[in-house]
Amino acid sequence: METAKWIVKKKTPFYISFIILVLTFSCKSDNKTDLKKLEELDAQKTTELITQILKDEKDGELSSSCISEKPRAISHPTVPNFDEYVKMNLKITDTVHYKMQSKLYKKFKITAELVPNKNILTETQFIEFRNKTENEGFIFWDLINENCTFGYCSISKPIFNENFDLAYVQIGTICGGKCGSGEERIYELLNGKWIKKERIGGWISARKTVGNTVYSS
Repeated sequence: METAKWIVKKKTPFYISFIILVLTFSCKSDNKTDLKKLEELDAQKTTELITQILKDEKDGELSSSCISEKPRAISHPTVPNFDEYVKMNLKITDTVHYKMQSKLYKKFKITAELVPNKNILTETQFIEFRNKTENEGFIFWDLINENCTFGYCSISKPIFNENFDLAYVQIGTICGGKCGSGEERIYELLNGKWIKKERIGGWISARKTVGNTVYSS
């Protein structure tokens, strides 16, 4: 009897450790599953919103035949803390959610699936264009104009709130060395469609061309 009690006592810590290990592994698996689902939802909403903006801006800010792989034709707001600025405008309170959104925002690249009707200017091409400009006497904008109509445009990855019904987006176009403009916008999902809720910031250069129209600041 005493031997049996001793065995039970000796095995009890093992069982407890085993249960803790199982529960820990289970929680980690659940977290990975939840994260994967959130990233899949984010990808779906990103495609929806970018497709909608491209459609709405086909004769406006995004009318160029070229779009940069990484968002270049945009301007970050002159605020002390960009993260707090975005969280405030989207009313985000979940820090973990925002960290995921920030990570996806920073690593975002435009793909052919997102913009099937535009020529994507890759980061490699921009480097090649600059190298040719510096070393071979080419003019950067001559190289751009050989590949594009009306310069090139950019769009950032949307940053979404926790419910994926509000989003912060930056768009813009560069049409020359001193020509371009862009906006920061908040979009809202209403009745299955993304609607521009408000413009919260923007920039414009001395001259901007859209189609055959020239705008001056």
